[in-house]
Amino acid sequence: MIQQIPVQEDNIVAFRLSGKLSHADYQAFLPRLEALIRVHGKISVLLELVDFHGWDLAAAWDDFRFGMQHPDDFERIAIIGQGALQHWMALMAKPFTSAGVRFFAQEQIGEAWDWLREPRRQAALDQAQPAPYRSILVGVDFSAHSVRAVRRALDLARRHGGQVNLVHAVENQIYYDGAYDPVIPLGLDIDLDHELVEAAKGRVQQMIDELGVGELPSAVLLGSPRGVILSQAEALHADLIVVGRHGRRGIGRLLGSTANAIIHSARCDVLTVHIDGAV
Repeated sequence: MIQQIPVQEDNIVAFRLSGKLSHADYQAFLPRLEALIRVHGKISVLLELVDFHGWDLAAAWDDFRFGMQHPDDFERIAIIGQGALQHWMALMAKPFTSAGVRFFAQEQIGEAWDWLREPRRQAALDQAQPAPYRSILVGVDFSAHSVRAVRRALDLARRHGGQVNLVHAVENQIYYDGAYDPVIPLGLDIDLDHELVEAAKGRVQQMIDELGVGELPSAVLLGSPRGVILSQAEALHADLIVVGRHGRRGIGRLLGSTANAIIHSARCDVLTVHIDGAV
């Protein structure tokens, strides 16, 4: 049996398939599917298999012939079922259509709907006007000329009516001996991390003072630059991360950089500002 599932989407249709499909089932089903294609053009389809046992020979031929007649009329086909046999039967459709075909287990029904809706959602985002940058996070490292990245962020903030936040990462400074035990020089009873953080705070404030733009929110946090910047971006709902990028040659370019790591992991836009003359 093939039952149509009511759907409030212009380009997605859904059906529930159960039992063993016959030629009669397809004779009732295929005209409805062709009518939906005429109305909506290229469509995506969700097929939910419930106690499904496949097709008889005539129904299998109907299915194959329809696929050959409409190879380009489907955008995505999501098939929801259970077990290896249903998974195999679902993937048999792949060679006969240009559509993307994916199998989902019953408990993944939400993921299946998200996957079917993704092309329309991405198309809407492509057509939408870009939102202004309201929260801009700048990673600063005190390298020569890194103030250029901050100035670029401030310029964007003025244009978009946004707020700039600075963040600097202090990486853990622990030295190890040959047996991999931490070594602290004798006679130094100090909290090294605290001292490094406090020193970095002073340098961040010095940078802000030299910019002459008044107060800027800033944070100095322990951790790797990549981890600190990505964490702070999430905490501040940043819609843009600005980082300086040094020119690199040879093996340095191949191995990548903090900027590359952030570009590949951030969930918001990332702007890299070239901050030296190397190429």
